[in-house]
Amino acid sequence: MKSILGIFRAACFSPGMVGRDEAILRTVAEHLDGTLYTVSLVHEEDFTHTTPMPDIVLHMARSPRVLDMLCEWQKAGCRIINTVEGVRNTQRASLASLCTAQHIPAPQTWIVPTASPRPDKITFPCWVKRADTCAQEPNDVCYIADAQEYISCLSRFSARGIRTAVVMEHLEGTCFKFYTVRGTDFFHCMPAEELGYDKFSKTRPVQGAHRTELDKERIGHTLKAQFSNLDLQLDVYGGDVIIAPDGKARLIDLNDWPSFSPCREDAARAIAQLVTKG
Repeated sequence: MKSILGIFRAACFSPGMVGRDEAILRTVAEHLDGTLYTVSLVHEEDFTHTTPMPDIVLHMARSPRVLDMLCEWQKAGCRIINTVEGVRNTQRASLASLCTAQHIPAPQTWIVPTASPRPDKITFPCWVKRADTCAQEPNDVCYIADAQEYISCLSRFSARGIRTAVVMEHLEGTCFKFYTVRGTDFFHCMPAEELGYDKFSKTRPVQGAHRTELDKERIGHTLKAQFSNLDLQLDVYGGDVIIAPDGKARLIDLNDWPSFSPCREDAARAIAQLVTKG
């Protein structure tokens, strides 16, 4: 039997989502354990240099420490899902550059130093996000209406030691979430307002009335064609897009190994299929 190690995401990278993030990895393990594989699970915080290298790693890790160790395992021939390069590609500054290079539809984006705000270079309203990692607290992603708010936001980032920010133009439209597993037929999408929770609040009210005029089936086909096979060295991922009034979809966020909460069982089967296909 081949050995599989599953690594849970550290709590600091999973605000308000620890249980949901753990659930998808546990469900995948249930599909694989005792078939052709033996599966063990460890928390990212407990992963060390003494952890034995398995044949396959399924991980949600994001800390530089763990990613560096997994990179060494990759070089030694361990199969890592998602690859370390893929996880690093989802960091906001890297993703912005890749969207431009690969012509992935996205909002206009600026990568700026927080210590020297230049509001004259920015279009308002916009969103300001820390560039180095995912949001770990609500103030890591801020809606900005004008230059004064922009300067204040970047000053707060700088005071916290966040040296670089990603500034993204605000897009009018409807937010959709999608989830996919490359190499399989699995793809799921839905309006974000139907999710019913976010990482900083277990429940949230629906913002505005449901937009019944949207053709969800058509949008699903569009999103699958555009985003289910991105060349970012990721196999298990999800994202957020804004559907403009003209129907154009633009990527505003990408998540390596999301929780798949609305479609956990189907996603777990697809991830297990990805593993067994080799």
